[in-house]
Amino acid sequence: MRKNLYSFINSEFYSIFNPAFFGLSIMILSLRLVKIFESAQTNLSLKEFLTITTLLLPSIYHVILPISYLLAVTITLTKLSSTNELIALNNSRISSLRVLQILLIITIPIIFFNILNSLLIKPMSNKFLRELLTHRINEIIISPQKNVFTKISKGKYIFIEEAGQGIDSIVFADFKDDGFLTVSARSGSIDKGIFNFSNGNLIQVKGEKTEILDFDSLSLQITQDLEKKPEEFKRGSIPLRELINIYKEGANLEVIKTEIFYRIFYPLAPLILLFLAFPLSIGFSRHYKTQGIIISISIGLVFYLLFSFVDTISIKGKISPFAGFLLIYVFLFLLSYLIFLKKGLINKNL
Repeated sequence: MRKNLYSFINSEFYSIFNPAFFGLSIMILSLRLVKIFESAQTNLSLKEFLTITTLLLPSIYHVILPISYLLAVTITLTKLSSTNELIALNNSRISSLRVLQILLIITIPIIFFNILNSLLIKPMSNKFLRELLTHRINEIIISPQKNVFTKISKGKYIFIEEAGQGIDSIVFADFKDDGFLTVSARSGSIDKGIFNFSNGNLIQVKGEKTEILDFDSLSLQITQDLEKKPEEFKRGSIPLRELINIYKEGANLEVIKTEIFYRIFYPLAPLILLFLAFPLSIGFSRHYKTQGIIISISIGLVFYLLFSFVDTISIKGKISPFAGFLLIYVFLFLLSYLIFLKKGLINKNL
């Protein structure tokens, strides 16, 4: 009986989880690929496309997996309630909490994958993806349109009158927060992200300082500066071991500490989501899918708002990230316990 019940719950759960997980993954993957193609401003080879797609998946799973899990739990439970399956189980002297035990068993491998992805897979894939895109951008040979200011990257534009083997009558502009740089030349060429200008002048304005220079030849790097900065550690492109080593070396940045504990605590989300969703989803409704989705959205918003709030104040040094993230789980667990008590689920025998 127990084996049959486990198979039944498992089948119901994954009949909802699989389409939600893969559907949301494909949607978000498509949006991210479009954004990458737009920033690359060039066609990617099939090998590059498949590599980028593979490296994007861990970051997508990091977001989608808890959402899909929560949807599957709530809709499964509301469906069992609406079809009176839970009543049938209770009449067979099988408590509703037996269903919770089965869902806990289903949750264990999901949490394990979450931990592995958060601590190892996602940071490594993000690191390789960042290196690949940086290398790819540096190899782009830009073919700007004639007589049009073409955007190369953020704040950088180029204008040419003629383009063949070389470039004639070229103007390059780089606008920054503290000033701008313009270069005009009679001719030039572009090779792997580097401008080679000939016979022209340069005007650079930085704050109150202005510099004017005539030149016979001049070379400029045209791609964005992609060096990692301390405030960029939260992008998840640094493996956990390297992140810890940076912290030990004296980079006592709150953003690093917050990122480390975020990666540790976030994978445990399905566990607390289950304890919140279970008592709230036990009810009777003909529209079980709508009810399940509403419960999922409500629980998800509460969880992610709390996590985002603690993440923000931890970066600012207002609270210890370890204490902050732990407090979220303690608070939500106590809240779920109160809901269990209110619905009379605690006193029922397993």
